[in-house]
Amino acid sequence: MILAIIFFSHTAYGQYMKLKKGETEIRPLNNINYNIGEGSLNSINYERLYFINRGYFLAFQLGIGNNEEWQDDTNLSSPIKYTTIPHHITGNLGKGRNFFEFGLSGLIVTGNLDQHYLLGPILGYRLQSLKFKRVNFRIYVNFPINYLVLFTIPEILYLPIGASLGFCF
Repeated sequence: MILAIIFFSHTAYGQYMKLKKGETEIRPLNNINYNIGEGSLNSINYERLYFINRGYFLAFQLGIGNNEEWQDDTNLSSPIKYTTIPHHITGNLGKGRNFFEFGLSGLIVTGNLDQHYLLGPILGYRLQSLKFKRVNFRIYVNFPINYLVLFTIPEILYLPIGASLGFCF
């Protein structure tokens, strides 16, 4: 995924989209987001957008965040802290600024854990600005396949519902 982001990041700002004969539109392609969820208690993420057409685009995200050890009420010690690297690839279908988001989300967790990588589907709603230097917003559900298939107890606090607020440029 990192190689895909580097490979496709040849333009820093807008992308021209062909609409009709002789018409073009420039849209912001980059987002910086503050995120709660997707396996992190909080994270800062960079996201790159690739517009296929006016109503469909792909989003590639990579970030860094933190999380902590899952503890029940009987454990009184302070939880172990972990660094997380959330990332996702999503498709987005919609009209104007409103999009339905679907795709795959991954999370790398550093530290002494049994599972260092979590992968799962992501579904959500995205409000994506059409103009530069504006705010974008996402709300989504995401649950790792590791926990769904293996029925294991999470070792970290995993929030299955998340939100993201960001800035596009």
